[in-house]
Order: sequence, then C-alpha cells, then structure tokens
Amino acid sequence: MKRPLQRSLLFLLFWPLWGVVLLLPAPVARELGAWLGRLVYRCSSRERTRALDHLHLAFGRERSSQELERIARACFANLGRNACEFLSWPKLRLQTLERHLTVEGRAQLDRVLREPGRGVILLTAHLGNWEIIGAYLGLLGYRGGVVARHLRYPEYERWQIALRRRTHIETFAREGSVKELLRRLRDNQTIGILADQDVDSIEGVFVDFFGRPAYTPTGPVTLAQATGAALLPVFCLREGGRFRIVFEEPVRLVSTGNARQDLQENTARWSRIVEGYVRRYPEQWVWMHRRWKTSPPASSA
Repeated sequence: MKRPLQRSLLFLLFWPLWGVVLLLPAPVARELGAWLGRLVYRCSSRERTRALDHLHLAFGRERSSQELERIARACFANLGRNACEFLSWPKLRLQTLERHLTVEGRAQLDRVLREPGRGVILLTAHLGNWEIIGAYLGLLGYRGGVVARHLRYPEYERWQIALRRRTHIETFAREGSVKELLRRLRDNQTIGILADQDVDSIEGVFVDFFGRPAYTPTGPVTLAQATGAALLPVFCLREGGRFRIVFEEPVRLVSTGNARQDLQENTARWSRIVEGYVRRYPEQWVWMHRRWKTSPPASSA
C-alpha cells in the first residue's frame, strides 16, 4: 500500500508545481528547475553517488574529482531545467521556440523524406533537452511521434502524452505494436527513439561505450533494416537560454549477409556518435542512469 500512496502524494504535489511554473516567465521557470535539480543532487545520496561513480568509470583519470563533481551537479540542474521547460509546454509556440533555437542539418531530414516509402528514425539520447526535438518538428508539421516506455506513474504518463500531443507529437509505447511503427515509417513519417540506456528487457547487444561493454538496444537498426528507413542521429543541446538542434548525416549501415555481425556493427556505429556528443557535453547527459548495469556473458567479457 505504501508505494501507491506515495505515488498519489507525489502526483498531488505535481499539480501546484505545474501551476506555479505556468505563471512564471520562461527564464525564471528554467532557473527554478535548475535549483530543484541541484536540491535533488544534494538530498539524494543514492542518485548523486551513482552519477559520480559513472563519471569516474567513463573519464577515469582524464578529469579531476572536482571537475567530475561539477559535471554531476550540472547534470542534475539540466534535468531540472528540462522538467520545468516541459511543464511550460502549454505556452509553447513555434514562433517563440524559433527565437531561442538554432538548427543545423535539417536538410538531411528533408532529403530522406522526399523519397517515397522511406521514413526516418530520429535517433537521439537523453542529452540536452531531447523533448524539444519532437516539439519543434511537430509544430513545423512533420508527421510522426516518439517511442517511450511505460512510466511507473500512470497519471503522469497520461498527462505527458497529452502534453506532447499539443505539439502534434504522438507517443508510441515501447511495449506496443512494432507493426504500427513499420507502417508509420513506410508512410514517410518520423519516429524518435532514445536508445542510449541499458534496458535488459528488450533486445540488445554489447557495444563499447566509454571503453566498457554496454548493453545497447538493437531496435533502431532492426527497424531501419526492415523498412529501409534512414537512421538519422539528432541532438538538442542547451546553450545558456538557447538550444541548438543538430541533425547528423544518416548512419551508413553495413550489410554483409551476416545478420548478427551486421546488427552488432551497425549498433556500434550509432553508439559511437552518441558517445562523441556525451564526451563533448557531459554536463547535459543523465549520468545517474545505470548505463553499465547489465554484464556481458563471461565468454564475451
């Protein structure tokens, strides 16, 4: 009984916070989020320790302990900013967003979508403010949606889905029908996938991530191979009070005839791109996530 009661109380606290954020100017709401993020860093020893442990695993002796602590604090502040920005979604308009946004490489997306029957898998990471990507494309009129896992808080999940729908973005359950995703891609739509986490309940392979084997979803590559959709990495980076969305070139998928090796190599290819961005913007990634949670079998360790 304790957990359902706890969830209900948290959701009740959420409503007044949402009301406050909607009343605040965007810069003030953003800094409120940063303050809340730093508060969580201070008060949650488990999450703080986990983030610092992962930073030490990733960077080893490349950075000092003081620098890694700074990155960890900034990472929590970034998540707090993200949360308050998402709470402000009802006020979001394309004209407002474009005033605070720089976009690079969108021609990559448009070029692929001009080819009939070939959609785009927008591959991104929990970096910067990833929700901005979907909102921007949805407000511009691109068709499609994002793949998301079911949340532990069904009330919040329903609210989150409804809020995304305000920017014309649909939410597809990760546990849902693959056929629907295939249909959307063949209809020249975009499907956003965040595939930078260790989720042992879905199909994956071990690829190198910061010099360590990390269990990584193969779904993006499988979908691309099944539909001919382009695998297009895209990231939304925070730059002070502004954002920069960067569309990379489509990942060149190898096809040697060895399905298992191809899946491994193609997954490693896009994972290297994600790692490159995380290395450049470590303050904006989710270091509290257990990225190396799953251990490889002893024979492949």
